[in-house]
Amino acid sequence: MSETTETTLTTRQRYWLKHVQACAASGKTIAEYALAQGLQAKTMYAGKKILVKKGALPSTRAPRFQRVQVVAPVVGSEWRILLPNGVSVAFVGAVDAKTLTTVLNTAASLG
Repeated sequence: MSETTETTLTTRQRYWLKHVQACAASGKTIAEYALAQGLQAKTMYAGKKILVKKGALPSTRAPRFQRVQVVAPVVGSEWRILLPNGVSVAFVGAVDAKTLTTVLNTAASLG
């Protein structure tokens, strides 16, 4: 976070920034940290969301889409997908969208 970003934060936002940073340093989840500090987790989550929007904290959401590159045209029913994280998924035959989504999401979280 830059000094400029910190100076544009309200007193309340700086308060939550210190708690979110302390939570991250503690290794606890927000729910665990809030309980230990006598804070409401939902209020802490709301404060964190505002800080992410303002650029005071990095976004922790994983990207919803992965960049792919078609190496060779698909011929027949044999599939091979190489994900950006280096994980390769291969299968033969038809597969439904739900199963493929589950497999690709799992593979994308590896590595």
